[in-house]
Amino acid sequence: MRLTIPREFAAHGSYERLISEAREIVFEHVTLEFRDHVEVIPDLSLQVDDLDLFVEIAVTHPCGEEKIARLKRLGTAAVEIDMSSVPRNAPRDDVRMAVVSIAPRDWLFNAKIESALEDMRLRERRDVDAAAKRLASSARRKIEAYGRVRQDANEQKLRIKDLAALRALGLREHLGIRIGGSGCFTVRSETWRSIVLATILRPRLYQHRFLATDHIVSRLLEEGYVHSDFVQLTKDLADTMRKLDREFLTPWEAVHRYLQALTTAGLAEQQQLSFALKTGLAERWRDWEVTEQRKNERQNSISNLVSRILDLIPDEDRALMTVDSWWQMTETESGRPRRETIETDTTIDSDLERLLEVLDLRSSASPRNLHGLPAERAVREATSLRAANEAKAKAKRAADDADGRWQSLIRLGEQALDDQDRADFFRTPLADQSGILPLDLAETNYTGLGLAEEALRRFAQTRRLERVAAEWRSKLEDEARKLFGDGAARVVRQTVDGKLDGRPPLIYCRNESTFRTALGVLQWIAQTR
Repeated sequence: MRLTIPREFAAHGSYERLISEAREIVFEHVTLEFRDHVEVIPDLSLQVDDLDLFVEIAVTHPCGEEKIARLKRLGTAAVEIDMSSVPRNAPRDDVRMAVVSIAPRDWLFNAKIESALEDMRLRERRDVDAAAKRLASSARRKIEAYGRVRQDANEQKLRIKDLAALRALGLREHLGIRIGGSGCFTVRSETWRSIVLATILRPRLYQHRFLATDHIVSRLLEEGYVHSDFVQLTKDLADTMRKLDREFLTPWEAVHRYLQALTTAGLAEQQQLSFALKTGLAERWRDWEVTEQRKNERQNSISNLVSRILDLIPDEDRALMTVDSWWQMTETESGRPRRETIETDTTIDSDLERLLEVLDLRSSASPRNLHGLPAERAVREATSLRAANEAKAKAKRAADDADGRWQSLIRLGEQALDDQDRADFFRTPLADQSGILPLDLAETNYTGLGLAEEALRRFAQTRRLERVAAEWRSKLEDEARKLFGDGAARVVRQTVDGKLDGRPPLIYCRNESTFRTALGVLQWIAQTR
């Protein structure tokens, strides 16, 4: 006369309530297949105090929905005991223990549980209504913020990334596509879309890698282009906001739709939720970048030339001209700023380089065109100064050359003559050169140097011969003294008829050969006396 009944537990949606744990009850009376009720004939009818409890034993067929509905209409508590896992030949005690306490059991109907469930459903409805009100209120606030952000963004100055490239490639017109979601961004739609093209997708030109929409939105968020109020929106909130403003899209939806629009236009390609620029567009963009890089390098080179030229022009001539103002000057022929016509002007580079060379005093060749630079006076002064400098340099070179020739003759004299002979040579005018001194002749030019060197060599040869002759004449005088004694000086200085070419022996004697001849004559004279 006892039975374990399951715990009384109610659960509906996210709501739960435990009324009581499983417990054992003791009953006073039991009836098998109680037939007092027409709608339900339970396997067991228990009486606990003044309450009834129906018990169903499920072996092969558990209670169906119809029977459970009848139990609910009857309002009597009912428990079903699942005996399907108990073997048919189980001992009686095992069966008894299974029915009383061990076998699984569930409530088919319990008024307390039903009451709790009704309370939960009521609470759920109240919570749903409250959540709907909160959602509607939050959506209104978000939409109001959405409108303010949209207005603030539209009032901003339009800043398009790499506008020149987008225009050149025909992408500028694709920045203004109307797709909604403009109030989620802190900048105008054209601005963030240019960032998507020129900053996020463009670096992939050389890799052709696909980028997911999530990644692109994250990049825009990092750069501050997505408003923080619209970063994390639930689907319900976004749907409610869309009902209030049909233009509303989440940042992800706006970016994704824009990328899809580019794909439809043949500018991008899509793989699931990822996108990349079309191969043809990527190639055109790469070619444009190469061309633009060359153009910029040339403009930078020209700017550098102009800056250096302006630094060399006097302040009163240069006035307020700067490199930038020079670029904005209007070309006479085209009537457009120089920056717009630079590509067709192929001579400006060489003209500016030539002008800089003139002002730097590296050239005197006047430039063909000053290209609007106020350098007329500076060119004249630079040309005049260069001419003066060249004249000075020429004079200095001439002086240096003359000094070099002078020094060269001095060194040659030091090598060829002793101190006394050298002094004699440099003090002696050259008779065959109009009486000019040797050093003065060398200073005139290289021809004069050659003539002076030749005169020095002749002088040196003459002095060498004179020294040789003096030595042999001294020997001749010594021999004459041996032959004639005190009369030797007179004998060597007298002409001997028919001898020594009519010259005195001392004069005739110049070297060893003439010494021996002259000595033979003296010996002959001594024998004849």
